[in-house]
Amino acid sequence: MPSEDSESRSSRPSLRELEVLHALIATGKTTAAGQRLGISQPAVSRAVAALEERVGRVLFSREGGRLVPTADALALEAEAAPILAGLARLENWPRAPRTQSVLRVSAAPTVAHYFLAPILARFVAVEPETRVVVEIGRGGDVLAAVAAGDVDVGIGMLETPVSHLGVRAEPFRRSKAACIMWPGHRLAELSVVRPADIGSEEPFIVVTRRFAARALLDRAFADVGIEPRIVAEATTSTFVTEMVRCRAGISVLNPFPMSLSDDASVVYRPFLPEITYEMAFLLPATGAAPPAARRFVDFVRAEQPDDPFTVAVR
Repeated sequence: MPSEDSESRSSRPSLRELEVLHALIATGKTTAAGQRLGISQPAVSRAVAALEERVGRVLFSREGGRLVPTADALALEAEAAPILAGLARLENWPRAPRTQSVLRVSAAPTVAHYFLAPILARFVAVEPETRVVVEIGRGGDVLAAVAAGDVDVGIGMLETPVSHLGVRAEPFRRSKAACIMWPGHRLAELSVVRPADIGSEEPFIVVTRRFAARALLDRAFADVGIEPRIVAEATTSTFVTEMVRCRAGISVLNPFPMSLSDDASVVYRPFLPEITYEMAFLLPATGAAPPAARRFVDFVRAEQPDDPFTVAVR
């Protein structure tokens, strides 16, 4: 029964009290309600007494050995029903089958073809409930897609710090520039290649000045007074590598991710002075990443393959 000092106590019922109320309405007996909840009959009685005192209402009356809920009890149970239903769903959630989720990823062509495709194939094998949508575009397109919320995660090269307020970067790989050539080329005999080794007569293929690393490469040659013989420029490392494979010239570029492939038609040698590249996940600056995106990021960090030219940031 409610006491005179009920107003001095919090009027918010506890979850246990609401569970007891529901069980007691369903069974009509304190013993049966206790068995349903896995607690003792005295504990049921105490919870009912505490709840009546808390709300200041009589919730049950005795009729023929059973506890009969009052109108107030039924009204309170109706208010508590969504809460109890939510708790039941949470209890069953770990055992419920996952519904299919969608993971939207964006990457530039070279990264998409050489790195993203192989690792996504392994990811979907262990995450069959996740459907993947891949957007392939220029580096600026990747950044814009993440900022606009069109994709969940982007993979991009951090040649300069991310300046977009809507995007944050989580680095996961670092690499250093390498000289790429075909087997049997005179520079393949060297353990390290420098601008002086390439000289001004060797046909040279480079990425365009759209990339910050191109300025660092130009400076490396300028610092020793050499102007390389540039025969072609391209906007993707994939195209540059194909030109080298066709023996149109050699190049200095970021070996990641092409060096991950088992391609015996080209060889890589470290280049000095060092030019460093950083690969990162690009995520929205605010709010938590969707669960599928977070699982993908964690998967890549743990499962990314090794190669001699890059260091994984796990």
